[in-house]
Amino acid sequence: MATERQHIVITGGTGLVGSRLVPLLKDKYEVHILTRSKRTKADGVNYIQWDINAETIEVEKLPNTYAVINLVGAGIADKRWSPKRKQEIIDSRVKATQFLRNIYSMNPPTIYIGASAIGYYGNRGDEVLTADSPPASEGFLSECCTLWEAASHEFESMVDHHYIARIGIVLSNNGGALPKMALPVKLGAAGYFGNGKAYYSWIHIDDLCQMITYLITKTPESRVYNGVSPQPIRLKGLVRTIKEVHRPWALLMPIPAFFLRLVMGEMTTMLTNSDRVYPKHIEASGFRFRYNGLQEALQHLKDNPEV
Repeated sequence: MATERQHIVITGGTGLVGSRLVPLLKDKYEVHILTRSKRTKADGVNYIQWDINAETIEVEKLPNTYAVINLVGAGIADKRWSPKRKQEIIDSRVKATQFLRNIYSMNPPTIYIGASAIGYYGNRGDEVLTADSPPASEGFLSECCTLWEAASHEFESMVDHHYIARIGIVLSNNGGALPKMALPVKLGAAGYFGNGKAYYSWIHIDDLCQMITYLITKTPESRVYNGVSPQPIRLKGLVRTIKEVHRPWALLMPIPAFFLRLVMGEMTTMLTNSDRVYPKHIEASGFRFRYNGLQEALQHLKDNPEV
């Protein structure tokens, strides 16, 4: 007699990370994606309609859940940061997480994994940062991540295993920063911002997805883990490596930070903040990254355009 499969519920399951993660999970688990639109089951994935603002959900479809993976959140870089947009960014994370907590208050999952971001650390120059490092004292990104994590911590007393993943710059061909940075390089202009000395902490999308599945299958110590590769790199080095992989003849040149501020306003901090973040605790738990070095990661993505 076949054993019933465990159920995993994912928010943000159709986003950049979720779209890559779901195929890794659905062969072993029954996967359910919470979505704003009404959808029928497809490709072995179940869909549950919910409305965060109205706080409604198709509760009859909600399974007895083994793990919740909470990736929900409006795009940080989709629109200029007006006061209204900044509140939308916070609410899409905090209110959604609080609603999720209310949904599971009577029948909690065994595992909770909540997303956060290395924006939590703010602009820290050359400081070595681990998941034990405190948040920045100011800045919108740090404020957003702090509130986001506080909402996730409301699950802590409910579940057996509680994790928060502070995610760095996710490298993928299907979205995020890499296609935007690679396009001008492919056209011959490898531009970096300011003096290029800011540290960028990145992760190959497959390593991030494997890290999430590792938390589910191995259940290491409940805590915050940094979702970044072991080798952060300065921005100038990042752009130079993109150039070497895609267009070695492209011209490496600085883009003045003041020009960015004119175009992007406060959003410039996303590109100029320096975060030298290390995955100390997830490595200590036994997890191993497949793509430690940037060149290797970028070459894999170039050779596999579907990733």
